[in-house]
Amino acid sequence: MQRLLQIFVLIGFLSGFSACSIVDDMLLTEEVGDFSRSVVALSAIITKEFSLAEEVNTIGFTDNLRFQLELGGNPDTDLKPLFNASDIAARQSLLSGLNGYVETLAAVASGKSLSSEYAELAGTAENLKLVSAESFNLTHSLSLLESNQLVNDLSLFDKLFILPERDKRLLPIVEKGGTALKKMAVLLYFDMGAVSDQSSKCSYTYPKNNLDADMSSLRLCKGGLRSIVSNAISFDTNIWKDKLSYMKAQGKDTATERNAAIERLVSIQKLGQSMDKLLNETQTTLIAMVKAHETLEVTLQDAGKSSSPPVSATVSSLLFHGKLRGLLETMATVQAALAPLSGSPTTSRDFKSMTFPQTASGESDDK
Repeated sequence: MQRLLQIFVLIGFLSGFSACSIVDDMLLTEEVGDFSRSVVALSAIITKEFSLAEEVNTIGFTDNLRFQLELGGNPDTDLKPLFNASDIAARQSLLSGLNGYVETLAAVASGKSLSSEYAELAGTAENLKLVSAESFNLTHSLSLLESNQLVNDLSLFDKLFILPERDKRLLPIVEKGGTALKKMAVLLYFDMGAVSDQSSKCSYTYPKNNLDADMSSLRLCKGGLRSIVSNAISFDTNIWKDKLSYMKAQGKDTATERNAAIERLVSIQKLGQSMDKLLNETQTTLIAMVKAHETLEVTLQDAGKSSSPPVSATVSSLLFHGKLRGLLETMATVQAALAPLSGSPTTSRDFKSMTFPQTASGESDDK
């Protein structure tokens, strides 16, 4: 109720402001700041998800190594990561560009000068120019031409970082930034992929997707990070199924050993379910992020016409924040499931410390 009250307070405040004073409004500045912090938090979660995938891969490698040695085999003892350094660097450049953009919005909205941050923003733009489609998991659902075009469109951020009016007006940056932000969101959405085909065309060609349409209309084929994690979970699951069969064949399936193996097998499968839920929710949060940006643009445009902004603008913002909170809760579930399997209670960064938008009373919505 407090947050809904703030919506109507925001509408009342904005209706009396002109285009030149819109960024000086305290509540709108807060809305932009909330959006910026939420995007940065989402970027941190996405970064962590790739680390979690590597942890799942390590668990499977370790379990397989132990079992193969138990069988008397001579297994490969070299752990091969799922992603190389250049793949991770490409994603970090992408997320840094996204963070640089929203932090620019927050700085402009609050009237701060970006002169001290220009070197970092320029460096981010240069790094984005070096990113190639080969570093992402896109070929499962996009042609080579589509993949290359989507990555090449990241150059749009270069123009945003050098806009001469960035220190004066928020609306021109948001209007130009919407296209670039959506391109990044679509790229990350495809990179997350799917655990199964979402189109009947997947068996013989790529789905026909309009990358400029609503993201919820996108249809993917099996592939991407979700498929990679699913395969890693299946690999480890099969190891423990084979181990149970081996124990029974060798007459070693005492109640204690059998129960321990069963508990491990079930725990791994539950981890896989939680991981896919996390990645799927990340995709829906990316969609909510794009919607929140679109309605932020509408808010600025309508305020510039001295008319009341639509309630949907702040509602979309609330939806984005809500998706993010749910994402953090799922992350906590994954961390709890992963800790005993990896043998470490501190396998992941604690995301509970992330800040959330404030209510009208000044209290955080995050509980």
